[in-house]
Amino acid sequence: MRDTLYLRGRIWWCLVTNPKGGRSLRRSTRCHDRVAARKRWLELERAVITQADRPPDSPTLAFVLDWRLSERETAGKKPGTLSMYGQKGRHLVRLLGADTLLSDIGAQQIDQFAAERLKEGAARTTVHKELVTLRGALKLARRYRQYPYALDEVMPEFAIEYVPKERALPLHEIALLLGTLPAKRSALVGLLIATAATYPSEIDRLRKTDIDLVAGYVRLRGTKRTTRDRRVPIVDFARPWVERAVAYMPFERWTNVRRDLHVACKRVEIEACSPNDLRRTMLTLLRAHGVEPSLLAVFAGHADSRMVERVYGRLAPEQLAKLLEQRLAFTTSAQRAKKMVKTSRKRTNAAD
Repeated sequence: MRDTLYLRGRIWWCLVTNPKGGRSLRRSTRCHDRVAARKRWLELERAVITQADRPPDSPTLAFVLDWRLSERETAGKKPGTLSMYGQKGRHLVRLLGADTLLSDIGAQQIDQFAAERLKEGAARTTVHKELVTLRGALKLARRYRQYPYALDEVMPEFAIEYVPKERALPLHEIALLLGTLPAKRSALVGLLIATAATYPSEIDRLRKTDIDLVAGYVRLRGTKRTTRDRRVPIVDFARPWVERAVAYMPFERWTNVRRDLHVACKRVEIEACSPNDLRRTMLTLLRAHGVEPSLLAVFAGHADSRMVERVYGRLAPEQLAKLLEQRLAFTTSAQRAKKMVKTSRKRTNAAD
């Protein structure tokens, strides 16, 4: 809160938030001492947001979260993003209370929410997203003068360190996993790996007519951003997985996909994996074969290669070493060929 004290003669005056909105109100602190004047100014500010002074149309948390969701939809956000806001908002409503007036939610309540979510076992990245959702709702309310506090004063500095996951299945683990799953589940897993599709959103929209084995591509209709609506090429080593998947389409929603994948991995004694690990698998395999991140970004439907470089397509040390050896061998061969051409030209010129 910015200090608004100023002297008028020997008396300190201040600017106080107008409870009805509009320009701030000028008030005398009736104090000659600046420290005492600041204390009086803070008391006047607190009086604005007490129960007695609160405007009768003060909105509830649930109302503002729904308002924010509608505002984001109008702004053109994709269904996946809107779904995320709704999911995070449900935790806010559950712990803070749907009917809680917005003016009753201050720094203490927000800190208690974050502490409670961490106590429940939520990841720090998850709590951070929930706080971002709350901040967006409060910012919208404050824009319409429906929230009395400055956001920088009530929102905590919630530090997180993003650690991208690295799990990707090598080819021998893919074979083990596909071999232990029921036929229809195995076909779906093979298709997820072959196309690096997001499950369930992109698979739910997939139809048989979207797979063209002759032209060699699969049409995926992702909605998170415009680049997610794309045609994914069928690479040679993944073609059998795509051909097998066509026979089992359309796929039913796999409700317990994470649990079933974990059980299957445990059965064949490999590290557990998730649907997003299957998406990462194909990108990692292609990266190990020397495909550039910019091409992998197009394959995955990203706007640029930054996410690929940070999260997907990360190389294990042995894969990186093999790729470097291939590049070095190619460079050496090219240099030798260039040297041979120069030698041949010198001999020809000497003969002439």
